[in-house]
Amino acid sequence: MKILVVDDDPFILQLINLTLASAGYADVTFLEDAGQAAPVILRATPAFDCMLIDMRMPGVTGEALCSWVRTLPEHKDTPILMVTALSEKADIDVAFAAGASDYITKPIVASDFIARIDQVRRQMEKRDLLKSKQGGTEPAPGRIDFYQPRWLGGIEGEIEIDALEKYIFQLSKSGSLRLEAFSFAIKDASKLHRSCTPDDFMFILQSVGMAISRCLQAPQFFLSYAGYGAFTGIAQKAEGHAPSWRDTETDVQGKLENLQLPSSGDSPVSVVPYMSPPQTLGASNGQRAVDVLYRVIGDAEDRCGGSLLSL
Repeated sequence: MKILVVDDDPFILQLINLTLASAGYADVTFLEDAGQAAPVILRATPAFDCMLIDMRMPGVTGEALCSWVRTLPEHKDTPILMVTALSEKADIDVAFAAGASDYITKPIVASDFIARIDQVRRQMEKRDLLKSKQGGTEPAPGRIDFYQPRWLGGIEGEIEIDALEKYIFQLSKSGSLRLEAFSFAIKDASKLHRSCTPDDFMFILQSVGMAISRCLQAPQFFLSYAGYGAFTGIAQKAEGHAPSWRDTETDVQGKLENLQLPSSGDSPVSVVPYMSPPQTLGASNGQRAVDVLYRVIGDAEDRCGGSLLSL
């Protein structure tokens, strides 16, 4: 696995080098200046499989570098782990909003650090195995797997669902899980997937995601597409008077009335998402909080009147 490490502290670079070497990771590039990273990343052949980036560096910050990397098509899914001494919720929010996949706090604990890297390696191996079963080819252009989570793009607050899980686990360590989980499920999503072109179905998902992000009146939120025509997310509760979740559902549905698909001209399509009642995440248990993240999907599905897989 080819790894890039960017940190302005030579001691941290040496520590990471020794830790990675002890676990058999030898193909590692080290940089002390984030400003030098762009040409290194662009020239890398093959591309880096994983990046470890410090957040607070002079000049170009880690979150700025992370945001830039996410604009590169070849790195839209590359695991980026922020390695930092910052542990406040605001800092964690900034990192994941910039596109981080995971968050490791200093001082580095070798066993936990290697466990995170090993997890990245296993994800790579799983991806490569799937690719080999497909004959070494990429999925057909534009094809959308109905069952799989995916990045949609162009949606405020969007985050990969794996990163959302890690964000929740990270907050649980600091006891900062005073958030609510919610979900939206699209009624008859499987029918829409079967009857629409890939471009039209992607347009539907993006339209629903944008409607949700525009209607959520929350100080801060993250939203993920979870597959099966369902979105799941977490939001900070608004201070004072805030609209009920049913009002939010009505607002989202209203924005999608008479939605016209790119290929259908003036003929509108019925796209009706239903929202789950929000559930408060636990204060300290990361796994239980993640379980809530998926439980609300079932609640939204129930409000659709049945399974998202109904024929």
